[in-house]
Amino acid sequence: MLNVTVWLCAPALLGAAYASEARSGVTPESPQVRKLVNSALGFLETHTDNRFGAKCLVGLTFIKAGKPDHPRVHEAIEECLNQEKANPPDAQLDVYSNGLAVIFLCECSPQKYAREIDYFVGRMKARQKKHGGWGYHDMPRGDTSQTQYASLAYWEANRHGFRIDGSSLENLANWLTHTQSPEGCWGYQAQVSPTDEPVEQDDATCSLLAAGLGSTYICADLFGLHPSGYSIEDNSKTPVPSALRRVEVSSAVGEPQRFHLTKLNPSLIYRAISRAHSWMEQNYKIDIGPKCYYYLYALERYKSFQEALEGSEDRSPQWYNDGYAFLAKDQASDGSWAGYCGPVCDTAFSTLFLLRSMQNTIHAKLGEGMLLSGRGLPTNLSRAKLHNGQLIVEQVHTKVSELLSMIDDGNEGVLDDLARDPSQLMVDKVDDKSARRLQQLVHGGEAKVRLLAVRALGRSGSLDYVPTLLYALTDPDKRVVLEARNELRFISRNFDGIGPPDDFTEQQRYEAIDAWKKWYKSIRPTAVLEK
Repeated sequence: MLNVTVWLCAPALLGAAYASEARSGVTPESPQVRKLVNSALGFLETHTDNRFGAKCLVGLTFIKAGKPDHPRVHEAIEECLNQEKANPPDAQLDVYSNGLAVIFLCECSPQKYAREIDYFVGRMKARQKKHGGWGYHDMPRGDTSQTQYASLAYWEANRHGFRIDGSSLENLANWLTHTQSPEGCWGYQAQVSPTDEPVEQDDATCSLLAAGLGSTYICADLFGLHPSGYSIEDNSKTPVPSALRRVEVSSAVGEPQRFHLTKLNPSLIYRAISRAHSWMEQNYKIDIGPKCYYYLYALERYKSFQEALEGSEDRSPQWYNDGYAFLAKDQASDGSWAGYCGPVCDTAFSTLFLLRSMQNTIHAKLGEGMLLSGRGLPTNLSRAKLHNGQLIVEQVHTKVSELLSMIDDGNEGVLDDLARDPSQLMVDKVDDKSARRLQQLVHGGEAKVRLLAVRALGRSGSLDYVPTLLYALTDPDKRVVLEARNELRFISRNFDGIGPPDDFTEQQRYEAIDAWKKWYKSIRPTAVLEK
């Protein structure tokens, strides 16, 4: 009888031992964590899953484990090359595999496999649904689980300089902010709210919360939003930034692009993040059932973005210790974990969690003197502060009157910062005197001054300044032209319509000017415009 009692109590005692070990604080470098990882890698070396996405996932795991030349990595590369050549229909190339291919190849060698990455990024954009999410090719709704792999693929591709379509990214952010429940979680097959008020969602789980919040953090990073520096109330009245700026790259692999929202109010992103944290505080747990390993990979991702964006990094956070304790007591004798996704994928997901794979990627991205999303140090270093090892730039909003004073004073550093960051210029109402000055600057200032003058006139939202913005479309500096286009779109609320496109030709430029003139004459028939 005593032996039976001891046998029955053994799992509880073992669990208590792991819990005690976790409470002492573990990291990916801890010997007990490395033991789990090495055992898992041994399993992945001898077991395979023939699904395309699974091969990419396993290859990614070995790269993150410091084994970039492992046969499993080469196996995944070969499969990516075969898929690109075969060009299968969407029914055969699921979103998960599409996204994992981008993520894997970017981590593997973005220079060597630039053509294949471009191909898979293009496929991802083409399969985005009109509402902004991704899902099964034969179903109209967006799927939060699948969408997280599209968002991570975009982020990975962008950090290596591959071109991401700004409107596609903003549509993703719009979908995420309009598919969150009032309580703060996302559903599986999402209901899109027709207004800015959230609607109820089905199947709210920790896994879907991690998927939705991780994707929202990715959007916050790509759009240059730092949640720790704002409150929802502060941003609810902030004018919607109306310029989408990009760093033009001369090759497939170059500098990351810089994005800014053109129509989505950033307060909706801050609100989504805040609500999601409230939901997770009330519902957090590690063991959610068969999908727990898939969930752990998403949990580590969102937590890593939260740490980086909010400057709150902890070497041994409680959630990581909880995950370690769960995986330590749940690992099979052959080194695997098995649940909903199958032993190979679930073992890879668990290993990526233990390795803090997303944290490693973010740390690799944050080079010396760089902020997230490729943003460099501000010219005015007095606005930069170091908080918990994270460089945070103080947000200083500039009014039109202040802008004009800075121009008069020739404050080059501040003007450079303002030109780079559209969110810093606040425009309520432009008085007649300031408007005349801004219009003069559009016709004759330096390039960055012309850009800021165009931005200020456009932010006013007044139709009176459209003729000046039309003139700015003829500017010799491409940045000023695109700024004028974006401000015209803001004033007209025609965000995705009239051009010119980002990489415009001279013919496209003048076709766009004619189109904008026709639009303006349609609402102001008596307006006199320059020929």
